[in-house]
Amino acid sequence: MRASNKWIRGLSALAIALAIVQPASGTDELRGLKKGEPVPAYRLPAIDGSVVDSATLDGSVVVLVCLSAEQRRSELAALESVSVVQELDNEAVRLFHVTADVIQKSYFEAFRAERSITTPLALDADRGFLGKLGVIVLPTTIIVDREGKLAHVIPLHSSGYKQVLSAEIRHALGELSDDELEQRTAAVDSTGSPKSFASAHRALARSMREKGLLDAAKGELLKAREADPDNHEVILDLCDLDLVLGDLDEADELVDRVLRSQPNHRRAGQFKGIILFKRGEYDAAERMLTESLTLNPHPEVAQYYLGQICERKGQIELALEHYRAALQHVLDEP
Repeated sequence: MRASNKWIRGLSALAIALAIVQPASGTDELRGLKKGEPVPAYRLPAIDGSVVDSATLDGSVVVLVCLSAEQRRSELAALESVSVVQELDNEAVRLFHVTADVIQKSYFEAFRAERSITTPLALDADRGFLGKLGVIVLPTTIIVDREGKLAHVIPLHSSGYKQVLSAEIRHALGELSDDELEQRTAAVDSTGSPKSFASAHRALARSMREKGLLDAAKGELLKAREADPDNHEVILDLCDLDLVLGDLDEADELVDRVLRSQPNHRRAGQFKGIILFKRGEYDAAERMLTESLTLNPHPEVAQYYLGQICERKGQIELALEHYRAALQHVLDEP
């Protein structure tokens, strides 16, 4: 019985880890390259049969927009980057789209045809180029100066994408000073709503967590909380991260803040139950986790910890029931 119990518990933990995004540490730009460093050479086939070769781009400001297939943010970045470069109308600026999603070639062909996009789309089938750059999230827009060095990076896509991209290209061209660039990007920041900023930083944090970048994820969440201090989901994302980092006191403070204003918040209740479990307060943890099961977007987590509690109490059969329930939710099996 004990061997079976350990097997189911272990399988439950593995399935939950695979099913739920785990927080992870880094930078909001590129992992493989810093500003001012030479961009690695590349020679990539394009979707139209041509070749995108960095050796032919000396003296140009190069804009590389790294895209994901069937992703709205990538579609917007593709469309708006084309618009920005067309409006600048400067022969010294070269725009290329890049993707590693080569198996989605038909999607890109249809999307580009429908939107009349003729910008070369380079195919990085083995992620050799994107891997050297250390691209963290998609879309990511990379601006290379005339000397072939990294000038700017724009992670993801936001409402101010066009204005920021235009300003950073002009800065790379030498048309804007550092102070002028800062003024223009600050002006873009001031026009957005706090909730939109919080949403963008939260999305970036989520992507960084998937990459195992804990410090960077927390930095983005702190920016999100600064923009929208009362956003419960941002606060709970921070709580989740603190749990992974082992900072129970900070996690407890954050979750209590949410529960004070919204006592029936299911996600907050689940985190509170996990905190109580980690503190060894099993009875209180069991009550909280049981209450949080209703309308819970991730009941498998509560079920798993309820199994842990029952196991510690010696209630092996009940523990097995909770572990099985956790697996059923994760695997979507009856």
